[in-house]
Amino acid sequence: MTQPLTFRRGMSDDAEALARLAARTFLETYRDFEEVQDNADYVAKHFQVPAVAALLEDPQATTLLAESGPDLAGYAVLRAAAFPPCVTGANPLQLERFYLGTEATGRGEGTRFLRAVQAEARSLGALTLWLGVYHRNARAIRFYESRGFRRIGERDFPFGGTIFVDPVYAVALEEIRFPPSDAGERQAP
Repeated sequence: MTQPLTFRRGMSDDAEALARLAARTFLETYRDFEEVQDNADYVAKHFQVPAVAALLEDPQATTLLAESGPDLAGYAVLRAAAFPPCVTGANPLQLERFYLGTEATGRGEGTRFLRAVQAEARSLGALTLWLGVYHRNARAIRFYESRGFRRIGERDFPFGGTIFVDPVYAVALEEIRFPPSDAGERQAP
């Protein structure tokens, strides 16, 4: 995949392709972190076609797709949801998911995709973007911190029978940093 990515909102007829991509990118990202069965259970609950179709129809969520030609290469979910007390920025919007497949990483596409997310968040009236990130996902944490996200607190995240305490990051939309080249960065879920 060498074409630059293009970005658009997800639609209900994207459910099957997005379910495949979501399962694949989740497993690519977390295969070395947690138990295989816990990952499989999470995928079975969250990334089956009916669950993804419900996400695409959810009025509180906006799903952005990254495409390389006809193929899905990544996706992001913005959610207008309750936020933890540590999120104090104006008009917050959650970046619930932000994934690129390994074939689209390492060539600046993460930064380009974050620009598209920023524009979409702005169009939804947000002024602040916040997210939770798995505490062991150092690559994602580096990506977010290099883009101006600051750690502001923690939240509980149940996964596989364990409650993980994940850091919460936030940034004002206008303070997101976009370096001229993202060549050294990889996936930032």
